[in-house]
Amino acid sequence: KYNLTLDGGIGYAAPMANIDPRGRRLYRLSGFVDFTPDKDADHGRIDALLDAARMYLPDLEAIDDASACHRPISADDRPLIGPSSRYPNLYLCTGFGSRGWSIGLGSGKILADQILGMSCDIDPEPFLPSRFG
Repeated sequence: KYNLTLDGGIGYAAPMANIDPRGRRLYRLSGFVDFTPDKDADHGRIDALLDAARMYLPDLEAIDDASACHRPISADDRPLIGPSSRYPNLYLCTGFGSRGWSIGLGSGKILADQILGMSCDIDPEPFLPSRFG
């Protein structure tokens, strides 16, 4: 995933901006997913995000920050939630890909119930790490 923080300047009027202490409007833009073991950021992707942003926000002054990060995702596209089959005191809650914010609350509920030994309203079976052996 690639991220840009863009400086919209002082007084630039656009919706959904974060105002920093100096009065600048900062915009956060994310995009692209690369399925590769390569750990280096593709600077062409960052340039493409900036070009796309300038189509809609032509007065953007500068890039305040640019970064790339990895999003863990499981082989079957379902998160791993539950006890490790290898280490008894380790519980996993990972592999969300781009859905961490969307399903984090339900995942936390499943994990908390497992750790506390309680039954859960959500069936944990499809998410158990043991499905991978």
